[in-house]
Amino acid sequence: MGFHVSVWMQQVAQNWLLYELTGSALHIGLNGVIRTVPFLVMSLYAGSIVDRTDRRKLLLTVECILGTLILALSLLVVSGAVQVWHIYSFSFVTAVFAAFEIPAQQALLPHTVPREDLMTAVALNSMLRRGTQVIGPALGGLSIAAFGVPATFFINCAGYVGLITGIALMRSTNPPADRVHEPPLQSILEGLRYVRAERVIGSLLVLECLFSLCGSFNPLLVVLAREVYQVGPEGFGLLQSAPGIGTILGTLGIAMVGDVRQKGRLMIGAGIVYALSVIAFAFCPFFLPAVALLALSGAADFIRGTTRMTTLQLYARGAMLGRVMGLDGMSTRGLGQFGGFTSSTMSTLMGAPWAIAAGAIACLVATLGVAWRVPEMRDLTDAPRDGGSINSSGELAAPASAR
Repeated sequence: MGFHVSVWMQQVAQNWLLYELTGSALHIGLNGVIRTVPFLVMSLYAGSIVDRTDRRKLLLTVECILGTLILALSLLVVSGAVQVWHIYSFSFVTAVFAAFEIPAQQALLPHTVPREDLMTAVALNSMLRRGTQVIGPALGGLSIAAFGVPATFFINCAGYVGLITGIALMRSTNPPADRVHEPPLQSILEGLRYVRAERVIGSLLVLECLFSLCGSFNPLLVVLAREVYQVGPEGFGLLQSAPGIGTILGTLGIAMVGDVRQKGRLMIGAGIVYALSVIAFAFCPFFLPAVALLALSGAADFIRGTTRMTTLQLYARGAMLGRVMGLDGMSTRGLGQFGGFTSSTMSTLMGAPWAIAAGAIACLVATLGVAWRVPEMRDLTDAPRDGGSINSSGELAAPASAR
């Protein structure tokens, strides 16, 4: 948890520093694009590498590199020599390695917990990443005010030391796939063909792409805070934190219920609740009910995302898991930035409330469409098709249809 908090703190400090250097919000938005493009370009290749290497060793190497890059930027900041191009270069290089980090993390997770506890483990992992949004940015602001930008950067360096130590002490690992000498391009194409042939996996990834593109309305919250609710920065902060509060509530719900057998219906139901709550939020004229609706949407989105990730990890063939996780990272983190740009553009044409509602309606239609057109998704249960199971080496054995 401490690592995720320190990452949020460093992001706040980096944006603050960038604005101090340029005096332009446009440069902060450009920094987001610089982080997104290399991540999208590298994700497919990174997934193929994850499937051909020991995932724990790869993750350890990547985190060491990222930690070193953070330290280098921190030294530039504390020396006063940092320039805008340093920050942009840092964002570009870290995005390249983040493309390896995410599929390696997600593909390693099924080897660290028993299969029956996988959904709870995925929920806790997601909660640590998303739930710290409630306190991380606030602590970043307090740290900048109390200690300055350089100290906030060094706090994230300390977070990386803890993370690297934890990975180094892990006992769980997994062997690389048998076909280690497969050319990268062939490996990528094979992964795309596999996803296309597996309707459940393909449907989940396509649906997530649509949610990322149409449901990323976070940039519009400041518009609602100032023009609709007129609540000032404190109210804006509460709107920003509301989905994180919903994440914590969703985690508690999953922890109490445990593993859910009817995963397909749970994902569809959560997607519907998310879309309806966002539509209601878009046109809610009162501040506190709007915060409650945002929290509800955050809880529903968290449950949907946790169930999706668990399903992908259970259903994806062991030798394909890294490539599937790479595609999932593209559909979430990669496209989310573009989704925010899309919603902002739409708001200039129809206003922020209608732009938010239009995106949520698109998510609702997509969810209902998948539920109708893909019965395999609707009837999805907690067991892989045709009796897939964990084999003696710790890999999830492929169902008969995939062997």
